[in-house]
Amino acid sequence: MKQLITGLNHEKLFCRIGYAYLAFFILLTGSYLIGYLFLPEGIMQHFPSPALTFLEGNHSFSTLFFSTLGYNLFILMLIIGMNLFRVKQFTFGYLPLYANTVILGFFAGTNSFSGGVSSYSLEGWLMFARIGFLEFSAYILGCAATVGLVMFHSEKWRGESFTRIRGWSQLRLKRGEVGVLFIAVALLIMGAYNEWTMIGQ
Repeated sequence: MKQLITGLNHEKLFCRIGYAYLAFFILLTGSYLIGYLFLPEGIMQHFPSPALTFLEGNHSFSTLFFSTLGYNLFILMLIIGMNLFRVKQFTFGYLPLYANTVILGFFAGTNSFSGGVSSYSLEGWLMFARIGFLEFSAYILGCAATVGLVMFHSEKWRGESFTRIRGWSQLRLKRGEVGVLFIAVALLIMGAYNEWTMIGQ
């Protein structure tokens, strides 16, 4: 576990991405199994989710597409913004990323998704591959690409204030990190497009 956490801030970008995907699959699988084995089916169907508000009422494809894209870009920006903070070797952008991963696992494990497609079916997994996996891949790439933007650091989780270690003018991304961010945005566009074309079928 310590090696995994350390790997999330690895000096090499593609190593960080690899560790980030590894943590994603571990948490997703673990929360899926907990939901499947120990929680009642459908228990999270009424769990409040801002993303589900897009389904309320009649909207055009473009409205649904841009609303979904805007929401997912907000989550991506939240992750990047939280990467300004780090305790020891753990950068905070991973917190919303993996909190959402666990929630996704519980939804899938309890078959609580709306839309009538079972997460226990091949159709459900294919839909996840074309929508949810693209969105979470964008979050993973965006988080891994921006862990170097830390402005505030603390050596302790409790009892020590954050220390500012650099200013805004000192924040820089490498060329490869900028490229990965562009890929992340492209994945969010693809995910939003796939979501509403599949639901509209």
